Amino acid sequence: MIIAAALSTGAVVLAAGPRPLEPGYTGQYLYRNDNFRTGQNLAETVLTPSTVKASQFGLQFTDTIDGYAYAEPLYVPAVAIPGMGTHNVVFVATENDSVYAFDADASGPALWHTSFINPQANPPITAVPSTDIGCGDLVPIIGITATPVIDSTSGTMYVVSKEKFGPGNYRQRLHALDITTGLERSKSPVTITATSPGTASDGNGTTVPFNPLTQLGRPALTLSNGIVYLAFASHCDIDPFHGWVLGYDETKLTQEVVFNSTPNGTNGGIWQSGCGLGVDTNGDLIAMTGDGVFDTGASPQDFGDSFLRLTPNPGATVSMTVASYFTPLNELMLEDQDLDMGSGGNLLLPDQPGPNPHLMIGVGKSGSIYLVNRDNMGGFNASQDQMVQEILLYIDGIFSTPAYWQGNVPGVGLQNMVYMIPAGGFPDTFVLSNGMIQTPPAATASNYRFGFPGASPMISANGTTGGVLWAIDGSAYKTSGPAILRAFDPTNLASEFYDSNMFSSDNPGPAVKFSVPTIANGSVYVGTETQLAVFGLFPGGARSSSTASATPSSTASTTPTAGTTPSATPTATPTTSMTVTAALAFGNVAVGQTITKNLTITNTGATNPLVVGNVTSSDSEYSRNGTGTCGATPVTLAPKTNCTMGVSFTPSGVGAHGATLMVFDNATTSPQHVTLSGTGIADLTTSKTSLVFGSVKFGLTGVVAFSITNHQTQPVTLSETFSGTNHSDFSITGGTCTATLGALKACTITVTFKPGALGTESASLSISDSPDPLGPHAVALSTGPTIPATVAPVTLAFGTLTAKVPTKTKIVTVTNLSGFSLALSDSLSGANAGDFALTSGTCTATVPAHSSCTIAVKFTPTGGGSSESASMAVTIGSDPGSPHSISLTGTGP
Repeated sequence: MIIAAALSTGAVVLAAGPRPLEPGYTGQYLYRNDNFRTGQNLAETVLTPSTVKASQFGLQFTDTIDGYAYAEPLYVPAVAIPGMGTHNVVFVATENDSVYAFDADASGPALWHTSFINPQANPPITAVPSTDIGCGDLVPIIGITATPVIDSTSGTMYVVSKEKFGPGNYRQRLHALDITTGLERSKSPVTITATSPGTASDGNGTTVPFNPLTQLGRPALTLSNGIVYLAFASHCDIDPFHGWVLGYDETKLTQEVVFNSTPNGTNGGIWQSGCGLGVDTNGDLIAMTGDGVFDTGASPQDFGDSFLRLTPNPGATVSMTVASYFTPLNELMLEDQDLDMGSGGNLLLPDQPGPNPHLMIGVGKSGSIYLVNRDNMGGFNASQDQMVQEILLYIDGIFSTPAYWQGNVPGVGLQNMVYMIPAGGFPDTFVLSNGMIQTPPAATASNYRFGFPGASPMISANGTTGGVLWAIDGSAYKTSGPAILRAFDPTNLASEFYDSNMFSSDNPGPAVKFSVPTIANGSVYVGTETQLAVFGLFPGGARSSSTASATPSSTASTTPTAGTTPSATPTATPTTSMTVTAALAFGNVAVGQTITKNLTITNTGATNPLVVGNVTSSDSEYSRNGTGTCGATPVTLAPKTNCTMGVSFTPSGVGAHGATLMVFDNATTSPQHVTLSGTGIADLTTSKTSLVFGSVKFGLTGVVAFSITNHQTQPVTLSETFSGTNHSDFSITGGTCTATLGALKACTITVTFKPGALGTESASLSISDSPDPLGPHAVALSTGPTIPATVAPVTLAFGTLTAKVPTKTKIVTVTNLSGFSLALSDSLSGANAGDFALTSGTCTATVPAHSSCTIAVKFTPTGGGSSESASMAVTIGSDPGSPHSISLTGTGP
């Protein structure tokens, strides 16, 4: 494990201190806010229907990460980070087996970063390449997929990593991390292994093993009654796999619970598109399984395509029992047609009125909605399904978890509402009345279709009022297109308050599948392929001009009315009813690339046609390109019509380019002026121009990640070269970059530093791309003074001596971690220094490379029963921590 603090550099926005918490908000410690998985934060008073709008809400900052973030970000307020003060912290886990702790309120270096890989080890420890499994579902590497869970009492985060250590060797491990430092807790990590009784074909006839390569832990981790629960399915249905639930004591990390959903069959994975197991009020677990074998007998052992209520019996011979289940009568058809019941997440509803107060909702790939009584799920009945309510094939398939909110609807009053966003469909609101789902939906956002895989909506509100429905449209994940954060009015879905596509400057980063936003304390956190994006209200209540680079929506144009062919010089009667788009902002464009935007010319008059003549630009890098509906000039516009005109920007160099486009017409205000702005940027940019690794001990490594963005409209070939005095101590050990970076795409590079010299080290990383009009791009690498040695312990307590034992000796050990000989000196000071003496030991004036020696300290008190103290100083050459101070205490007889 690699631990490093403050791992990024560059532009840093320092927070004045943790942002005060909103009334009633305590943090987000688990997936979708609670173990019912309702997705609601009911203590949000900053983000409201009146504040979440494009003019004052948007992207505030981003933090670079080293791999895809499928896990939902978690938020803990007022965390005391050793040596760094108190921060509101957002935690992000990545597929590169990394966990980051970032300041939740401001951009800047990571407060800490823990990596579970070590590519320099023998054998190397890395995340698992997706090619090793042959599944393109998670690419290019597989590490941490499940959302971690945090114990708010102990401040411990539980997270599962998937790792490769040498050819053909794979493991999954459960880690317990201190959220203040990222360090492993006692007994952590533990390698995940399991067997269950069963006759499945991948077993030995009596037991079935857990396969760490083919089993995927997609569902979020669950913490309940002192047990951390993990759930598993498959990668691309590649055998062998089963649906496993494993439970570990959160303190001892001993395995207490094992459950296999198909011990005598196959498949039946628990994946739920990332949703964690539900926890009922009595501690029973709720799960939904995917396609797999199902026993139709009276006492089934295999539960494919089923709802399950599981009772844990930690440590018992049978550690998990199926207390109740529901399997639809068409289960065999679901399995045959790959229509997993468990593609959606389990939503447990708060107590509802009516005969069945304890309900849950589940929807799978078929689009059938099932309302199930959690107390008595209904079992299997080949004649008629036995559940509370079944709405067959009602919506498109679900690959997400519905949300629940009890909110006030204007003109209606308090309503119990469930929100679903199916794959390829529109957001829907279903109202619950007397414990039953009312159809048709009470509201549908019919103008906002979500592509595959749909979305898991989240609700923020101040109790029953001020609601906002949030969702991430991640349908561009296959092409690394942008994620889109959307916000709707949850009382009617009629209005979209905001979406991040409105402004190019609000792009959160490349989308990942099944992404869920975290709404916490006035901010929204979105994980992507390359970064954590943080949204919120702009300081001062409005966007600045620098952030208002709007992405123009298409403007409907009307075909111009035919008229007489105009001459080159307009001669029609002057009028004042011509309007032209006032400004076009092209944003950042790579040198040599071309981007086109449309301006709109409108004849706002009611009677006279107008003639548009020549169009000229004050800067040759801008030009009219012939696209748009205006056609060639001159053009005649009939009253109350408009047309569009394409304008191109092709920067020839780096820097801002401002210009004025003039549109000549026969209006009295001719020519019309259009302000043009754009900036030429490098064809390739890096998120950081320098990486600072801090001080690192010999034998350990420091890790820093940064991102590369290709701004060209064509793919480029990448190559990287290290140079400089210490260049051999730096290496590229991970990230998502490959030899080719696609057009307008981003990727990450992870650089590892392993000390090889005394003092500070430096080097340079040169990144070249082909084609490359501007030459290589350099990233400076530097470190703090390397740490060559350790001294332990820092306290020698001799205790109370007696007449029989009038003197005592204790040992201090000095360890030289480096490959260099180090000078050593020591001394004593303090009021009672004379009663302590440096006697025999193995240390001399130098400590050889890679060796340890001892210093013996003898205490001979003369104070006659009084407490005595002194201080010992150990100075080691080239050690930035010298002199090391050791406290000496003791009491005479």
